[in-house]
Amino acid sequence: MAALAGMSLDARKTVRQAPAHQRLQKLARIVPRTRTTRYPRNFNRAQRAHKGQFMASLVTYGTGLRRIDFNLERNGRRRSIRLGRVNAKAAQSIKARVEAIIADKLANRPHDQETATWLGQLDEALRAKLRSVGLVSGAGRSDATLGNFLRRYFNGLAVKDSTRTAYGHTRRNLEEFFGQRRLLRTIAPADADEWRVWLVDDQQLSKATVGRRVGCARSIWRTAIRWKLAAENPFDGVKGGQQANDERKQFIPPETAERLLEAAPDAEWRAIIALSRYGGLRTPSEPFALRWSDIDWDRGTVRVTCPKQAHNERYASRQIPLFPELRCVLLDLFEQAPDGSEYVIDRLRQGASNLRTHFERIIRRAGLEPWPRLFHNLRASRQSELMEDFALPTVCEWLGNSPVIAARHYVTSIDLDSDLRRAAGMDRVGATASDNGMSHQNGFPIQDAHNTGGLAASAIQPNRSAHTSNQAQQPSREAQQNAQQSTAVRGVQALTGDSAWSAQVDGVSEVDDVRQLVAITGRGDEWAILDSNQ
Repeated sequence: MAALAGMSLDARKTVRQAPAHQRLQKLARIVPRTRTTRYPRNFNRAQRAHKGQFMASLVTYGTGLRRIDFNLERNGRRRSIRLGRVNAKAAQSIKARVEAIIADKLANRPHDQETATWLGQLDEALRAKLRSVGLVSGAGRSDATLGNFLRRYFNGLAVKDSTRTAYGHTRRNLEEFFGQRRLLRTIAPADADEWRVWLVDDQQLSKATVGRRVGCARSIWRTAIRWKLAAENPFDGVKGGQQANDERKQFIPPETAERLLEAAPDAEWRAIIALSRYGGLRTPSEPFALRWSDIDWDRGTVRVTCPKQAHNERYASRQIPLFPELRCVLLDLFEQAPDGSEYVIDRLRQGASNLRTHFERIIRRAGLEPWPRLFHNLRASRQSELMEDFALPTVCEWLGNSPVIAARHYVTSIDLDSDLRRAAGMDRVGATASDNGMSHQNGFPIQDAHNTGGLAASAIQPNRSAHTSNQAQQPSREAQQNAQQSTAVRGVQALTGDSAWSAQVDGVSEVDDVRQLVAITGRGDEWAILDSNQ
C-alpha cells in the first residue's frame, strides 16, 4: 500500500499483523493528516457524518506550523486559521473549540458557558483571527458573561480619563451586584430595577449619582445590543432621577473671592482662582491649557481651549472678555513668569498635584469653610452674575455651555429678596408711598383710611418683626455691587495707571452696547445714570 511508504518498519508490521477487519481502522489512526482528510473505504456512514464537511481539520505544514481548516457552507470555500508553531495538544484544544463554535453558528444557538468563557479569555491576536473568518461575530456569542463583556468593552473605550473613571464606577457597581459570571441574556428589566434600588438603599448614593450610573449602564447595554450579545436593554425605562442636585449649588460672592485671592500662596494660585471665579473657566482642565499667546491684551479677549469639547470642532475653543478683575491678576502673573514661558499655569500643571486638597487649605486659611463642588460653584457664580447684565445666549457662548445646561446646573439666585423688592418697584430711586396711595408709619407703608373703606391701619400693616428679620438675614445688594465695582475699578486702574480715569461712551446709541461697555470697564456709576434715564 502506498500509505505504508512513509511509516516505520514497526508501524508497517503492526498494520500487517492485525486482523483484516481491524487493518483499515488501524491504518486510519496511523496515517499522517494531509490537507484533505481521506476516509478508508470501510468507514461506515455514521463515522463519515461525524466527521462531516462542516467540521474542522488540523493541518501540519512547513516546519512544524499548524492551521485549522473548516467550512461554514456546503461545498463552500474552505477557510483557515493559522496557529503558527504550537504544540499538538494546544492545537487540538483550539480545534475542539472551533468545532463547537461552528456547530453553534450552524444551529443558530448560543454558546454554552464553557465556550463563552473561553472566548472571553482569548488573547486579542487569536480573537482577531477568529473574527476575520466570521467565528466571533453575530449569532453564537449571545451567552457572553458580564465580566467578559465589560472587559472587552473597556479595552476598546476611547474616552477621556474623567469619563473612563465615571464609567468605571458603573462597572464596579454592575459586577458587585450581578457578578462577573452572570450571563448578559439573563439580566432582565426587573433585575435592572433591583440594581437601582440597591444603589439607593445599600450604597446610599445621591439622586444625581444614581442618575449618572443608570445612564452609563444604559449606554453600555446599547453596545451589547449592537454587538448582538443582548436582545434588549434592561435599563431602558429605569428611572434615573434628576442629575442636577440643587442642594449642592451655592453662590460665591465677590467678597469671598477677594478673601481667597488674599490667602492664595502665590501668583499661580491667584490666577487659578480668578480664572475660575471671574473668567468662568472649567478648572483645572481649561486653566492648565491656557497659553500666554491666547491672551490678546490690546483687544481685551482671551481664547479658551476646552479639552472637554476637543472632539467637537465647533466648541473646541471659545473667546471670553478679558474682564478687569481677571486682567490685573494675569498681569501680575505675567510679570513674574520667566522668559519664554508658554503656559499661564506652568508650575501647578506639572506633576500630579491635587488642586482640590490645596484649595481647601486656602479656603480655611481665609477663615472660610469649604463649599460643595469647589471649582464648579465658582464658575457657576460667574455665570449667574453675567446673566444679570448680558443676554443668556451671549453668556453661554462665553462659558461654553447651553442654556438648558446653564439653567439646570449653573444658574442660581444671587439675592432673591432683593430681586423681589426690585420687581415690586420698592427699590426704585425716588419711589414714594404716595405713588400707590400709601403713607408711612414708622418706616412701613400703610394705606390711607379714606381708601380702605374705614379699615383700621393695623389690619393692613405688614409684620414688622418678620420684615426686620429678613432684612438682617439677607446681604445688602448695594454692598455686593460696590464690591464688584471696586474690583473692576482696581483692574482698570492697574491697566491704565491712572486713578482719575474716565470712559468715553460718545457714539454709543444702543442701551445694550452701553451695558456691555460699562460692565467690562466697571463704570457702574455711569450705568446707573443711563439706566434711570431709559
